[in-house]
Amino acid sequence: MSVNVIACSASQVINNKIPNDSAGQYIGGILTIPEYQRPYCWQQHQLQQLLEDITQHRHYTPDLPYYLGSLILHQDNGRLNIIDGQQRVTTLAIISMLLDTTTSLDLSFESPTSHQQIKKNYHWLCNQLECIKRVIQLDQIQFTLVVTRSEDDAYRFFETQNTGGVRLGGPDIIKAHHLRAIQGPYQLTFARRWEQLGQLDNTITALLKGRYWQNLRFRELPNHRQAKQLRDTIVWEFAQQTGKGDDIAYGRTHRHHQLSGEVSLQLAQQGYDLRQPLNAGINTVHYLDFFQKLYQNYFSKLDLPHLRGYQVFITWLKTLRGCDYLKKLYETSLILYISHFGEHELELAAKKLFRVVYSSRVSNEQTVKEQTAVKFIRENPVFDWIAQSYTPQQCFDYLDGFLLKVSAINLENNNIKKRFVEDVVNFFELVIHPEEYEKRFASVLTDAINRGDKL
Repeated sequence: MSVNVIACSASQVINNKIPNDSAGQYIGGILTIPEYQRPYCWQQHQLQQLLEDITQHRHYTPDLPYYLGSLILHQDNGRLNIIDGQQRVTTLAIISMLLDTTTSLDLSFESPTSHQQIKKNYHWLCNQLECIKRVIQLDQIQFTLVVTRSEDDAYRFFETQNTGGVRLGGPDIIKAHHLRAIQGPYQLTFARRWEQLGQLDNTITALLKGRYWQNLRFRELPNHRQAKQLRDTIVWEFAQQTGKGDDIAYGRTHRHHQLSGEVSLQLAQQGYDLRQPLNAGINTVHYLDFFQKLYQNYFSKLDLPHLRGYQVFITWLKTLRGCDYLKKLYETSLILYISHFGEHELELAAKKLFRVVYSSRVSNEQTVKEQTAVKFIRENPVFDWIAQSYTPQQCFDYLDGFLLKVSAINLENNNIKKRFVEDVVNFFELVIHPEEYEKRFASVLTDAINRGDKL
């Protein structure tokens, strides 16, 4: 691994005057932002925090430079590609313009998001000009430059850094990994396509559960408080362990055997299989694009006039309180079903899945915790029931075989559990008295779902 580490001021970075390393080796080059990098996204609170930090530093330690973390650069044919640090460098470039200092920096930004945010931040910083003039001296802001000759080495550093600025999330890291794997003129096309995907966090969380929580090879997932471990898991699953090869979408086909001996083939599954192996580059981008659209179309941004009953049901389901961990399970089961069977009997499937996945809300005595959801899915492999079914009816048979139990504890109090039961009773228009909840709620709800009483 060829790596140079150099201490450098912000003024030297902005003016493309990076010094030689300790051995006198030339490290220079034109600073550039690769097309596949995420957009410039610093907001006002990051700018304000930067100014406050530098102000405090100048007050207490005026003789020492302010350290602004490390920049990771890849040296390539006279360029220094910024792998990590573009948020800070871009912000300092804006400040340099306001201070009217000499700069030879010529950064270009492809994303419209970057253009809009640069304009916003420029105007905000204009209003802070007196403070900027008072506290900021670019030659007194210090960086550590990590310069590599290998792009792979640069990204190894990038994937493990937690430098100043906006904390890198798992989707940010896997984006860089896959766009870097796309060579040639298509790289910019897919960089723009990735930006159009929007926020991937919910979709990736759903996909992780579906890929990790399976009986054949059940893998533990970090909980929501373990942000770094969860980020590392995302990077491992959707970047580091992806293979090299073509864009392949795995799925099932129906083979119809005629009496004459002829065999006709029919695609039984569209798109990608949730648990399929992935290859770096276009394959993973298409995979994430497919499931992002499923998540948005059928859960987060409902606009399905041809599925009115389904849309009414999901809209109601999202209003339920005290069910966040169960809702995450439900999202995974729903996109898994749709990826296998499309819209076939989707309203009925959605309600049958609800009866099973949300059962802990009535079988538990009190709250439903994160670990409750994990324990439930280990004991009741709903994702496997869907993934291993060849037809919707086979999936329904698995779901109908689940025994829904209701615990009477806390059903008499005005708490989350009681309100959940009342919400379900009202939505499905169940004819049942409160004193009968323990004995009859499960059977009455099951009958109502199977009759399809609610449109």
